[in-house]
Amino acid sequence: MIAVAAIIMLSACSTVQYPVNEKPQPPYSLPLATAQGAVPTLHEIFSLTAAQQAEFLVYFHSPERQHLAANKRLYRFLENKVSGFNYLGENHTASEAYALNSGNCISLAVLTKALADLAGVKVKFQNIVSAPVYSIDHDVMLASDHIRSLLYNPALSSGEDPSFKGQSVVVIDYLPEFGSRLPGPVISDDTFVAMFYRNLAAEAMLAERYEHALVLIRKAIEYAPTYSASINLAAVLHRRLSYPALAEQFYQYGLTVADNKIALISNFAVYKQSIGDREGAEALFQELTTLDERDPYQWYVLGKTASSQYRHHDAVSYFKKAVQQAPYIDKLQLELALAYFKNKQLVLAYQTLEQASQLAPSDKVQQRYYAKLETLKLYQLAQ
Repeated sequence: MIAVAAIIMLSACSTVQYPVNEKPQPPYSLPLATAQGAVPTLHEIFSLTAAQQAEFLVYFHSPERQHLAANKRLYRFLENKVSGFNYLGENHTASEAYALNSGNCISLAVLTKALADLAGVKVKFQNIVSAPVYSIDHDVMLASDHIRSLLYNPALSSGEDPSFKGQSVVVIDYLPEFGSRLPGPVISDDTFVAMFYRNLAAEAMLAERYEHALVLIRKAIEYAPTYSASINLAAVLHRRLSYPALAEQFYQYGLTVADNKIALISNFAVYKQSIGDREGAEALFQELTTLDERDPYQWYVLGKTASSQYRHHDAVSYFKKAVQQAPYIDKLQLELALAYFKNKQLVLAYQTLEQASQLAPSDKVQQRYYAKLETLKLYQLAQ
């Protein structure tokens, strides 16, 4: 699933204050409000063809499978259906994912929901914090993001408690082998829909179909006005379309309402740098160090960025947060050790590199860490 974080951001450091009972609204944007283009409806996103429905229902209602709970029957069908799934980056509707056996993880989640609705199985979606795949397209950084599905046994579902605590739950994890993974929060249905529209908007933006991207991101914000990734993309779009004041308003709005602020603040700070506002950028970078959001890989990316900009003190802060949240990942320990070294904290660099060597996944990797330790030891002796 594509998460978009621009490498261009906005200005103004003051925080807007709202009355206690007043909910801040997204900024008004004429280009956003007047953009025209086709937007898939929920029916188009989640519906299956008649033939697809029939194939699934024959499997689901087969007498030899009735000893299994409904959620487990659905799981078995998906397990067979997507065993050869081609985990590409495309965003597909449910019927497309079913027919093509391809798409990204949110496409598979859309297919899961379509089948679950057909079978009367309750489904929720959970964010998974995992090592992302990053690429750069001009001024936009794309990060692979992942979710998994939770299928609840309808025989145990009263329908009254949305958390369904204590029920039999089947977890469908679309990329279980994809590096180190941490379970995140369960997301609302509206946020899930917003993710799909946001992904389509990102695709349109990268294809430079900006008006269509505006239409799609408008729909995403309608479903989840406080979802940070959509707000972030709205700011990027306005920046690309030469509406810097509106872009800034979206970033300020995001910093007011969004739960996840790492990307927003980071992008804002980088934009400040791009317009020569070093003081504003530094204030935002300092604000980042006070956050405690649970996503070690975002802190990793911030650490790498800070290191490339010779902000070694900030890099240490970010990598420390990453290590605190995922202390068992040797690569994070290695990056922290390198940051300590560049920040001239040699003793801490050596201690952290020792920790990384103990966590190495193989003898070969461990030997590389030992070699680095010997090099660092010689460097210390030469000082």
